Amino acid sequence: MDSLSLYYDKPAYKWEEALPVGNGRLGAMVTSGPNRDTLFLNEDSIWSGGPIDRNNPDAYKYLGEIRRLLHDGKIPEAEKLAVMALSGTPNSERSYQMAGVLTIDMEHSGEVHCYERELDLHTGCVTTSYKAGESSYKRELIASRPDGVIVYHLTADEGPINLCCRLSRDYNNLDDEWASQDEIGFKVVTGIGIPFAVRVKARSDGMISTIGDHLLIRDAKEADLIIDIRTRFYHEDYLGESEKNIKRVCKKSFADIYNDHLLEYKEGFEKLSLCLGDGSDSDLTIGARKMPVDKRLFALKNGESDPDLFALYFQYGRYLLFSSSRGKCLPANLQGIWNSSLTPPWGSKFTININLEMNYWIAESGNLSSCHEPYFELLKRVCDNGKETAKKMYGCRGFVAHHNTDIYADTAPQDHYIPASYWVMGGAFMATHIWEHYLFTGDVEFLKENFDVLKECVDFFEDFLIKNDKGDLVVSPTVSPENTYILKSGVKGCLCEGATMDTEILMELLNGYIGACKVLSADETEISRAKKILDGLPKIQIGRFGQIMEWMDDYDEEEPGHRHISHLYGVYPGSSISFEKTPDLMKAARKTLERRLSYGGGHTGWSRAWIIGLWAHFLDGEKVYENLKALLTGSTFDNLMDNHPYHPSPIFQIDGNLGAAAAMLEMLVQGRDDEFVLLPALPSMFSKGSVKGVRLRGGLELSMEWKDMKVTDWELKRTYGEKTLVTVNVNGKALKMTV
Repeated sequence: MDSLSLYYDKPAYKWEEALPVGNGRLGAMVTSGPNRDTLFLNEDSIWSGGPIDRNNPDAYKYLGEIRRLLHDGKIPEAEKLAVMALSGTPNSERSYQMAGVLTIDMEHSGEVHCYERELDLHTGCVTTSYKAGESSYKRELIASRPDGVIVYHLTADEGPINLCCRLSRDYNNLDDEWASQDEIGFKVVTGIGIPFAVRVKARSDGMISTIGDHLLIRDAKEADLIIDIRTRFYHEDYLGESEKNIKRVCKKSFADIYNDHLLEYKEGFEKLSLCLGDGSDSDLTIGARKMPVDKRLFALKNGESDPDLFALYFQYGRYLLFSSSRGKCLPANLQGIWNSSLTPPWGSKFTININLEMNYWIAESGNLSSCHEPYFELLKRVCDNGKETAKKMYGCRGFVAHHNTDIYADTAPQDHYIPASYWVMGGAFMATHIWEHYLFTGDVEFLKENFDVLKECVDFFEDFLIKNDKGDLVVSPTVSPENTYILKSGVKGCLCEGATMDTEILMELLNGYIGACKVLSADETEISRAKKILDGLPKIQIGRFGQIMEWMDDYDEEEPGHRHISHLYGVYPGSSISFEKTPDLMKAARKTLERRLSYGGGHTGWSRAWIIGLWAHFLDGEKVYENLKALLTGSTFDNLMDNHPYHPSPIFQIDGNLGAAAAMLEMLVQGRDDEFVLLPALPSMFSKGSVKGVRLRGGLELSMEWKDMKVTDWELKRTYGEKTLVTVNVNGKALKMTV
């Protein structure tokens, strides 16, 4: 099998074994068996309910009282009032939903044998092949962006292909269902925010018919099922658009559909390659690339080495982002575009206190910069809505968003969940990506287009920040996302004045804003006011255990092994804490992570991914590998998707995959401000390898090879702008060069 293939020698009978395809807007997971395939269908704009103004009209009236209670240490009273006065009304945003399920039942004569299935990351195609009797069968599944459809292609050298398929949706909440000679479909209008339709068109050299809501193909050697899903979010006449697109696609052969898909796919995805090991079986103790992925994971758990599996996992992360965030679409939500429920955990929304941002850490360095565009389109709408929330709820200029948003870019607080709901940093966290995108791309037009988002964010905090008793500018009320502290009295609390993560995000936001002002020659007063806020922020403090303090006071934690490591944002992905600028804080940050892990931290996939990135910045390659291995062996399904612990059963959450892919690049190269280090945190398990196409800040692209932990060959090339002098640390030597 190819090293970029997720290969299996047995059927997939459950969702956690299924394989994904996607074109940005459309996604499908396919469970495959000789006699039945099930396609879980998704379209990114199918959400429950419509837009609603949830801004709490009483928030501003009680904001001062909540602040007074926090200042006086009356935490329970402040939290009780916050739940009433600061919660959104109603308290919940809208939820993402699956589109439907296509079930395909096959008939065979003869015993099935030689069964194989795989997802080829070179092509974005899921293939199933087997033999039944004397005939060889093959099924191919792609999500084509050029044609805007999902295509399921079946062939048999001897035949026959006999199948029966049916569309369904949980609870069968359909408003209309149809079946014609060669098509089945349904539409949903009531009980959902955005009407949509799902349509499956068949074509074949055999006989096609429908009985009731079933579509049948008989006595065929070749057949296509072409799936189109359209919503009113993108097209007012979604039914007409769907019918028109199906007719257009049906004029093309499968070979033409596939070739157009492949051309677009390869052009976007195959910009970066990674080899860990030398790519030969001799480098793998078990000849792993000839083994199915589930067996490779099992062998890894039992102590075998498999560097190539980690390289595959990295590219799979890139594949998931590329497949769920390209072209005109919404950004990847908690599950990308692969969800099997009408009521997914956490509504499968955009959680913006870490998860959505983590989804896009791989976009720039991973040479998928265009995948970032849907994120910024959502951010613009968040900014627009957040102006109303800032004004109505807090009496402030600018824009604000809390810890969640949805398809409508809702910005009011989500839930009655004190550890998260009343955090006003979500918009700022999102906005830090604007400057990062510019640093990687040098796109001045992009910076101009998004400058107002940065400015509106700064406007909000200029109004919202208050001075504490020490004279520092702090956010109040706030939380350290999802964590709980314990006062000396034993009282537990979440709401507070000033959390360390707030300070670190504001440092990133304000420094990025100052940088943007300089690039765009903005008025000097804009730079001055940003610097004034920066100078007024509290200093990051070290606590009694030698750790970074998570809050302004050195509290105990209810859960010392908490999944969030919010106060280390400044180490990664932020830049306010580093060996070069703040060595004492860097030492304390490492102590913080060691304490978290000693109490069982990293028990969710996304948290473990963050931890990998942190260890890379602590320059500890062996800890990088230890946590990468823990992620693959403890938080990964057999289909390599992230396994998030959730009651009553684990679920897929995409941020673990995407965050880990980004963190793996941090072990290979780090740097900013024209100074870069090659192999800063390489694990000895990956002592040999190569990478090509890694993007760096400042408009550079890196390719390199290494052996015995030493760089043997490397090249930097410029992707934009004029040549500049850069410093590159190679094998411990600082080399200056003009690139």
